[in-house]
Amino acid sequence: MSDYQISYQLINLYLNKTYESGDEVLPWDTMRYLIGDAMYGGRVTDDLDRRILITYLQEYLGDFIFDSN
Repeated sequence: MSDYQISYQLINLYLNKTYESGDEVLPWDTMRYLIGDAMYGGRVTDDLDRRILITYLQEYLGDFIFDSN
């Protein structure tokens, strides 16, 4: 649960910081790296599990989440 909470706070921090600075581009690669490698990476030891984690991060963290579709 702690990894989830920290990841949530990280996403919240980046979203707020980007909004406050007026940037239109979020650092998705950085967020995916921090969550996938720094937060959860030490706990995921199986190569296939790591691939699944990276796939989920690519599917759920990107500019496309703000599309109208």
